[in-house]
Amino acid sequence: MKLKIIRQGFFLAVLASTCLLPSVSSAATIVIGSGPDSSFFVLESPHLGTRIYEVHYTYSAETFQDGFTLLKQVLSSVPLISAGLINYGTVSQPNFIVDSFTFNSVTETSTSSSPYVPYWAHWVSGGAAGYPSASPTVSGTWSSGSGISSPYRLVAPGSWDALFYSDGSTLPSVAPVPEISSVLLGAIGLLMLFKRRRNS
Repeated sequence: MKLKIIRQGFFLAVLASTCLLPSVSSAATIVIGSGPDSSFFVLESPHLGTRIYEVHYTYSAETFQDGFTLLKQVLSSVPLISAGLINYGTVSQPNFIVDSFTFNSVTETSTSSSPYVPYWAHWVSGGAAGYPSASPTVSGTWSSGSGISSPYRLVAPGSWDALFYSDGSTLPSVAPVPEISSVLLGAIGLLMLFKRRRNS
């Protein structure tokens, strides 16, 4: 009986560990930056493919981290990617819109004539966004963004930003929900194993 319980606990630990294999092997999320907090930044286009960056930082409500802060970290960590930005705001209160991305010498630029598609559509989830001032957005659901810089976009731990080269009506292919961490999955398996051992 005791051996059977230990085997069940071991099986659960192995099962929890294998659950994390697809997320690790697919390398869907690229972790950059440092700090205890993180937000996600997605780039998606025919040339870039789909790239998910988990950007680490130290959150502070006083400094108003914005989507532009995340984008700068992404660009500094990936030398092959550069962005063209247009400021629709002022110098003191910028409103940056991404006009183009260049990757491996191929540039995808927002179309500047009617019907103005495709373009780099901005999507947000969590944090705050909007024009003329940011208000809280629903976490776990994509909403249309109004520019990646403060005061039009403020990020918060767990928030998502996406720049999707599209017609602006199609949602990004990535759901704005963080993956369960491998540490958490491993811990669940180990807890089940030790709980079964203690009960035997």
